[in-house]
Amino acid sequence: MSANLRKLISKGLILVMGVFSATAAEPEKDPTTGLIKAKDWELVTANCMACHSTKGFTQVRLDRKGWEKTIRTMQEKNGLWPLGEMEVKVLDYLETNYGLPKEARNPKIRRPLVD
Repeated sequence: MSANLRKLISKGLILVMGVFSATAAEPEKDPTTGLIKAKDWELVTANCMACHSTKGFTQVRLDRKGWEKTIRTMQEKNGLWPLGEMEVKVLDYLETNYGLPKEARNPKIRRPLVD
């Protein structure tokens, strides 16, 4: 293969990779908190960062019940105030942005080969 052909192929691959990376862009994050900037992220910032950083829960993935249980535990043991009407919005945000992945994966289980 000639050097020119390798360069063209390389440039083509870079262009293709650029298109894929542009379409699968990560959501915008707040530089201060690291939270995904989505609907009601400010409520989560105001209520959760009053006591701790977001590093702990941005690395956790829970379903809605798991997030609700976490909130209840913090209310019972750590003095988190009642969230009232905000709780639904906080849970919506957490479930949407830090919820369980749509398809649970266990990398130790082999998937069947596709024909």
